Amino acid sequence: MIKNAVVLGLIFSAHTLAFDLENTYPTTEIKYLDDGTEISVPFHVKGEATSAVLGLINAKRARRFLWNDGWKVVTPKCDGKSSGKGIAAFYTQKITESPAGAYNETVATFFIQRRNAPDLDLPCPSDLNSLEAQVNYAMAAFTTINTAIAEKQSMGLPHDYASFNFHLMLDNAKAVEAGEIWGYPKQLAQVDITLSENTHRLELAKKNGKPLLSAEYQRKIGTNTPLYSVGDNVVPSFNLPDESKIPQLSGVLTSTSGWILPFVGKFTIHSPKSVTTRFLRKTQFTPIAVLEFTNVEGVALPLYDR
Repeated sequence: MIKNAVVLGLIFSAHTLAFDLENTYPTTEIKYLDDGTEISVPFHVKGEATSAVLGLINAKRARRFLWNDGWKVVTPKCDGKSSGKGIAAFYTQKITESPAGAYNETVATFFIQRRNAPDLDLPCPSDLNSLEAQVNYAMAAFTTINTAIAEKQSMGLPHDYASFNFHLMLDNAKAVEAGEIWGYPKQLAQVDITLSENTHRLELAKKNGKPLLSAEYQRKIGTNTPLYSVGDNVVPSFNLPDESKIPQLSGVLTSTSGWILPFVGKFTIHSPKSVTTRFLRKTQFTPIAVLEFTNVEGVALPLYDR
């Protein structure tokens, strides 16, 4: 087991108590899908697990996927010069309860910042040859990002540093349609997530069954601690459903048993014939660590007003 509890505490120690999302973020609006399904906003979910495989990417190539004006890729520096790297996350979610029903989902995202925001003092991703170095890098990066968003978060304002969620793949048509409420670009697919005691497996395929991606990693080899995550998600400007809003919203995820661990496993792209897998291949996504939340509760809040 990698001993990183002290560093991890810097990120999450203020939020390790139970958090009542239902009462803190009560329903304020009801939307309706075409078939009459009621979708409550904020959108509350519960799930068996949410996993974020963190990786380094080619920042220059990632810019081609940043379909939102006013933002740029978060790029760590090395000796005062750009490393040429960005930080991305490939999420898998096994949701058991939501207003749209149960679903499995993948989310392709990378970290961005407003063009007028100061650059983050992120560690240089130069020497990540050991598993411990990879986990330490991931935690140091999250510490820096969390510190940077604290002021805007406390005021309820849109963050200057966020995740760009530009493509999601799901196995539930209602959940795909519900994504339009926020402007999430969702695509119906086959998403099979299998959790055993020590292994997390994903098989992602197109709707017709043609394989796109498979991933597998070892669980429970890192640090186990309660996790509480708050962050902003940015969606593509062209997908915005309401011109009185901006394409940015806050999301909260809690878990009484979360893990941060090195990526020990396989990550195979079978075909670039989806936005998600094309991004991962084009940007040379290289997994380095995993954040895994089990027995999760989460909430997607409304888009910010202009």
